[in-house]
Amino acid sequence: MDQEAIGSSFHEATNNPIFSSLFLVLINTLVANKRSLASNADYPSDYGPRLNDGDDFDFIIVGAGSAGSVVASRLSENPSWKILLIETGSYASVESEVPALTVNLQKTKEDWNYEYEPSAYVRFKEKMRCPRGKGLGGSSLINYLLYTRGNRDDYDNWAKSGNVGWDSDSLFQFHRRIENIQGVNSHKFGTDGKLKLSKLENEPLIPSIVDAYRELGYTHDYNDGNPLGRSSGIYTVSNGRRQNVAKAYLGNGVKDRSNLFVVLNAHVTKMLIDTSLSVSGVEVRLGKKLLTIHSKKEVILAAGAVNSPQILMNSGVGPKAHLEGLGIKVLKDLPVGENLQDHVLFPGLFYNLQKSALTPVFKEPDIDNLYDYLIHGKGPLTAVGTVFVGFINPNNDSKLPSIEILHFRIPNKFLITPLAEILQLPQGIPDTVTDIKEMNPIIMPLVVLSYPKSKGRIQLRSSNPFDAPLILPNYLSEAIDVTTIIEGIRFVQKMMKTKAFQAHNPEFIRFHWADCENFKFDSDEYWDCVIRNLIRTEYHLVGTCKMGPKSDPSAVVDSRLRVHGIKGLCVIDGSIMPSLVGVHTNGPIIVIGEKGAEMVKEDWGINRNEL
Repeated sequence: MDQEAIGSSFHEATNNPIFSSLFLVLINTLVANKRSLASNADYPSDYGPRLNDGDDFDFIIVGAGSAGSVVASRLSENPSWKILLIETGSYASVESEVPALTVNLQKTKEDWNYEYEPSAYVRFKEKMRCPRGKGLGGSSLINYLLYTRGNRDDYDNWAKSGNVGWDSDSLFQFHRRIENIQGVNSHKFGTDGKLKLSKLENEPLIPSIVDAYRELGYTHDYNDGNPLGRSSGIYTVSNGRRQNVAKAYLGNGVKDRSNLFVVLNAHVTKMLIDTSLSVSGVEVRLGKKLLTIHSKKEVILAAGAVNSPQILMNSGVGPKAHLEGLGIKVLKDLPVGENLQDHVLFPGLFYNLQKSALTPVFKEPDIDNLYDYLIHGKGPLTAVGTVFVGFINPNNDSKLPSIEILHFRIPNKFLITPLAEILQLPQGIPDTVTDIKEMNPIIMPLVVLSYPKSKGRIQLRSSNPFDAPLILPNYLSEAIDVTTIIEGIRFVQKMMKTKAFQAHNPEFIRFHWADCENFKFDSDEYWDCVIRNLIRTEYHLVGTCKMGPKSDPSAVVDSRLRVHGIKGLCVIDGSIMPSLVGVHTNGPIIVIGEKGAEMVKEDWGINRNEL
C-alpha cells in the first residue's frame, strides 16, 4: 500500500484533525523507514476471482469474524477437507492496527454502519449507531481490545439450561488454549495460544484507582478468577499492534494451506434448503455475479448476532408471522432474531482532576513517541484510553457483578471531541468540558450494566437480502435496568470521595438537560431522566440464535450448535449465547469458535458414517 493510498484511506476513516495529523506523520515515518504496520500478506489471498458458479466444498463458513476465523483455521487442520470462508468485507486497514485510532474506525469501510431503531424507553433523538465489524477479523477489527474470560456462573447457567458441555470447566480449557499472554508472569493464563495478549503499560492513575477500590472493599484482581474485583486490563495487543482474530488464526502457518479458500467482498444472500430441510450450499453475490456454491457436509453461519439471523430469515428459517408478512416462504418456524441482548453504558460522568494526576508518566503524542511506537511498539498510541476496569455489586446481593466501571482517562480536554463523536454525545457535553479554563486531565467512569433484563430482537426490513436489518434493542424496557445503573452512579460518587481519589481533587462536571430540569439534581428521578437521554450501546450484541434443547421453545440451535430441524447447518458465533456473559464478549466468542469447531470435527470424524 503506497503513501497516497494510506493517506486517502485514513481521511475516509476520520475527520479529527489531531489524530489525522499524528497519523500522517506516523505514515510518513513508516514509508521513510520502509516498514509496515499492516500487510495483506499477513492473511490468506483472496480466492474470489477464481470462484465459479457450482463449485463445491466440504464446509462453507459464512463470516470471518471472531468465531468464523477460528472455525476456518481449525477445520482446515484436516488436509482432507476443503474449506471455503466467505467474508463480506476485505483486509484489515492500517488504521485498525493502531490502538489509539480505534476511536476513528466507526463509519468506515470496516463498519457495517448499522443503526438501532428508536425505542419507546430511550429519549435519544437521533438514531443510535450500531457498529459491527466488516472484514477479516469481524468486530475484532474495530472493538476496544479488552479481553475477558467470563464468569464461571455465566457458563454454568448455560449448562443448567440444558446445554450439555457448555459448563465453565469445559469452556475454560478453551480459554487457555486460545491465550498467548505476554509480559505477565501468571499461571492463570495460557501462553501457547494463537491470540497474543498483553497488559497496559504503566498508567499514572492506576495506583489511585486500585487504592480507591480497596477502600470500598474490592481487594481482588478480577484476573485471578474472582468475578467481583478490579483489573488494569488485558488487551488483544502485541508490540503495540491490534491482534484481530483473523490475523491470529489465519496468519502464519495457516494462510498458505492448500485446502483453505478465503473469498472477500462477497455477500451471502441465503442458504440453499431443499424440501427435506437439508442445506446444500449458499447463494452469494460476488461483484456483479450471483453464484451458487455447494457444501458436501455443512454450512456454518458465523456472521454474528445481526447477520446470522438475517441470513437465516432470508432463507425461510425464522418466525412464521414475520416472514409471511414479508412474502418469504417459511421452511422452518423458529424464534430466529429473538433474545437480543447487549450491554449498555452510561457516559454521563466526567470529573476534572488536578494537573498532576497524569504527570510525569503521561506524555501527549509527539514525534519522539511516534517513533517509539513504530520501532518499539510503546507509548500513548498503544492505548485506547480505558485504563482500568472494575466489576462491582453495590448491593452485595450476589457474587456476580451487577455493574462494570470502565475508567476512561482524557488527558486533555481537547480530546473530548473524538470521544463525543463516537458516543454521539450531545453538543452540550464537549462544549461544557472545553469551556473549563484549566486544561486539566479528566476521568470519565463509564457505568456498564453487566446483566441487563431488557431484551430486543432482529427483524428483516424487507425481503431484499441487501437491505439492512431492523435492530430493535428495547433498551431500558425493564425498570430494574435503570435502577441498577443508578447504583453504579452512586458507586462512582463514593469512589471520588475516597482518600485515594481526593488526592487528585476531583470536581464533577455538571451538564444541563432540558428534559430533566424539573427533577431535583442528583435525585434518583433526575438520574433516571438523564440515563434515558444518554444511554448507549457497548457493542456486545448476542443471543439472536439462542442455544437450547429442543424442548425450549425459544431455542434456535441445539447444544452442538445445529439448527433445530435443519440438516447440514450450524451457527457458531455470539448469537448462540442463551444469556449474555457479564464481561466483554470477544474472548467468549472466540471460545465459542474453538468449541464449535471441535464439535464439528467430532461430528464428521473418521468414525462417522457419512452415507
